[in-house]
Amino acid sequence: MGIFDFIKGNKKAKSEKTEKPSPEQKLFSEKATEIVIPTFEQFGFKKHKIEIGKHSSIIIYRKENQYLKISSTTYPTDYPYCYNIIFGEGDSEDVLEYDWNSIALWRFKKIIEPKSKASEYEFPTKKGVEPSLENANNELLKYGLTFLNGDLNLFHEIRKEQNQNREPYKIYSPDKNGKYQTSYEPKSVEKKKKYS
Repeated sequence: MGIFDFIKGNKKAKSEKTEKPSPEQKLFSEKATEIVIPTFEQFGFKKHKIEIGKHSSIIIYRKENQYLKISSTTYPTDYPYCYNIIFGEGDSEDVLEYDWNSIALWRFKKIIEPKSKASEYEFPTKKGVEPSLENANNELLKYGLTFLNGDLNLFHEIRKEQNQNREPYKIYSPDKNGKYQTSYEPKSVEKKKKYS
C-alpha cells in the first residue's frame, strides 16, 4: 500500500497537503511507512499527522503525552539534505513547544555510545532509501528503547543538557526612541527554564 493510500484510509490522521510531493519525498515517506512505522505501532504509538511536500515530509505518531516524528528536508537552503527521527513530549503541533521539548535520535546515540558517529541521517538517494531507513529503525530500537517503553528519564536528562547549552530566541526591535534593541523572547525564556 502506498503512503497516499495509507493517508486516505485513515480519517483520524491529519494531512495538510498544500503542494505536490516531490518523487524523492514521496518515495522516502512510503519507505518510512513500510520500515519504521511498524516499530512505532509496536510500542503503541498511533497515527496523528502526515504531511508530504515538495521539499519536506513529516510523519507524527502519538501515545498519550509522547510523540515520535520522522522529519525530512530537501530545501535548497538546508543542504546537506537530511532526515531525523525525533522523540517528543507534549504538543507536537506548537513550534515553540516542539523546539524546546523534543530530541533527535542521534542525541540518544551520542549519550549512549559517546565514541560513535552521531548526527542527522543523510537524506537517501533512490538506491539508498531502504538501507538508510533500516539502519535508522535498528538505531531507534537500540538507542530509543527507553522512550519507546514510556520511560522518560533518559529523555529528560538529554533534553536538559540540550537546552542548557542554548540561548532563548532573540527579538530585534525598536524601543520608544526608535533605537533598535535586542531582547530575549519571553516564551522561549520560559521554555528554557522549564526544560533545562
